[in-house]
Amino acid sequence: MNVKSRVVVAAIAALAAFGTIAEAQARGPHGGPWEMMDGGPGGRCGGERAKPLTETQVKDIVEGMIAWRGDEATVGDVKTEGGKISAQVVDKDGKVLRTIAFDAKTGRPERPQRPAKPPVE
Repeated sequence: MNVKSRVVVAAIAALAAFGTIAEAQARGPHGGPWEMMDGGPGGRCGGERAKPLTETQVKDIVEGMIAWRGDEATVGDVKTEGGKISAQVVDKDGKVLRTIAFDAKTGRPERPQRPAKPPVE
């Protein structure tokens, strides 16, 4: 291997090492920006919030979700029922597209329930 090849290999190795270090520093000590929400190290592990979510906060969260997706939808009714806060996402004609529910104590969105599959005969 000549000198030029060694320099190229060393440069590639240095760039790879730099990229790995930069990625680790960007993630931080907990591994990523969403890990705390998922109950990872330093996360709340499904624990309760210091203050429960309010209907206004849920409306703001859902408006942000709509803006992130770029949909032409808006937030409809926001209701509190039994420790859950649900917000309707409606289209410009007023048709309900979906309802998103949050647990007020933990702040986590409820997972949508999939319909049961019929038994295979």
